Amino acid sequence: MTASDVPAVAELTQQLGYEVGPQDIAYRYKELVDVVGSVVLVAEESGDIVGWIQALDRVLLQEKRVLEIGGLVVDTRRRGEGIGASLVEAIAEWARQIGHTTLFVRSNVAREGAHDFYPALGFVHQKTSHTYVMELE
Repeated sequence: MTASDVPAVAELTQQLGYEVGPQDIAYRYKELVDVVGSVVLVAEESGDIVGWIQALDRVLLQEKRVLEIGGLVVDTRRRGEGIGASLVEAIAEWARQIGHTTLFVRSNVAREGAHDFYPALGFVHQKTSHTYVMELE
């Protein structure tokens, strides 16, 4: 991803129901562009961004180090064409290059298509959990 991809990435992100605009994506992209162990890749076809994937290095005391897929979006008009699988494979290759042996992904229970997509790529359902958020003022 480059800064010029921000508007297209924002549009794709909105397709998943996230209320983000180009300014939000631009700010977040600037924040993570220099983070070691973090990457955002885009899928481009004929000059158009048709998908994106983000991954980040995750190190926890209680679990082995993994590369976590933090987001994956493919244009709703292009799903089922292998774009998502290609993005995951590109992340897997990058992960191998930096020494990872495991990819990790979380999937919202509402994203039923993802629950078929990830196992088809070789991911194994590990657990179901609740997510809690505390907004700090």
